[in-house]
Amino acid sequence: MKKRIFSIWMAVCLLVLPAVLAGCGPKTYGTFYTLQEAYDNGYLTREDLMSIAYYKNGGRRYNESIMPEDYAPIPKDPEELSESTSLRIRNTAAADWNAEYPDDDATAEDFWIDYYYGTYGNCVAVMMRDNLSGTTGVVWIGIVADVSFSYNSGKEIRVWRAK
Repeated sequence: MKKRIFSIWMAVCLLVLPAVLAGCGPKTYGTFYTLQEAYDNGYLTREDLMSIAYYKNGGRRYNESIMPEDYAPIPKDPEELSESTSLRIRNTAAADWNAEYPDDDATAEDFWIDYYYGTYGNCVAVMMRDNLSGTTGVVWIGIVADVSFSYNSGKEIRVWRAK
């Protein structure tokens, strides 16, 4: 009798365990947007974009015509991302990656936040990288609402909006 119960228990475990583990991947805690999408959806204002550009470009560079010499960006609040927010952003990136490339099994540890450009409402502007894709040395200027953003790695600023 004990062998039969053990055999049934093992069969159930073998059937249920893969289904349980399949649901253990990274969880999505928000949605990523480009700067243009975030602006178009009303999640970021032009002033938010100007502040992000100021932090990204190291000052008024590329935006001298729209930022006065005494321009002061919106202060970063918080000044640095908490580990819990960083983890939620990186988990979202991994979940998005796995949705697009289901064979990769990406985790939050595969993603890094290289730069944090501020929190605006429930949106966080970041520059990320990962160990799953490459980068290019392409230098280019992105423009959103007449605000210029300088890029040099093939990666661009991503706006993560919390759920």
